[in-house]
Amino acid sequence: MRRLGVVLLTLALPAAGIAAAAVPSYGVRPAGTGTGGPACGAAALERTTSTDRPAYSRGQPISISTSTVNTSSRTCGVDIRACVSATVTNAAGTVEWSAVPFNALCAQYIVHQRLAPGAAVTRSWTWDQHVCVLIGQCPGAQVPPGRYTAQGHWGGPGGDATPVSFTIQG
Repeated sequence: MRRLGVVLLTLALPAAGIAAAAVPSYGVRPAGTGTGGPACGAAALERTTSTDRPAYSRGQPISISTSTVNTSSRTCGVDIRACVSATVTNAAGTVEWSAVPFNALCAQYIVHQRLAPGAAVTRSWTWDQHVCVLIGQCPGAQVPPGRYTAQGHWGGPGGDATPVSFTIQG
C-alpha cells in the first residue's frame, strides 16, 4: 500500500507542476501607468464611509457605502482593488459585520480607473444588523441597540476611508 502511495505521488507532483505552469500570470501595473493618466496622489483622493441614516430601528436594514473621490482639479488615475470592503464595529471596537468575511478568498486584481475632478468610485452593501464576520457563521445573532461605526476599507495606498457612526435604537 505504501508503494502505491509513492507511485501516485510521483505521478501527481509533475502533473501539478504542469498545471501550475499553465495558469496565466497577470502583471500588476504600477499606479499611474496605462490608459488612466497620471496617478492621483494621496492628497487628491478623499475616502469616505456613509450610511443612509444616522439612526435605525432594531432589525431595519442599514445601507453602507464607501467612496473614493478625486478632490483635485485634474483628471488622474486610481487603482481600485477588487476586494473593497466595509466593517461595522460596536462601541467596544469589536467587529460585528464585514462586507467581505474575514475567512473569504478575495480576488487580487486591480482596475486602473480614470477619475475626473469630483468623480467618485463607490461600493455599497446592505447590513441586516446580524453578526457576520466568518463564512459559515452568518447570519449570527441580532446585534443589540447601541452606537456603531462603519468604515470602508480600500486596501493599498490610501488605505481606509473615514468612518461614520450611527445608532441602532431599542
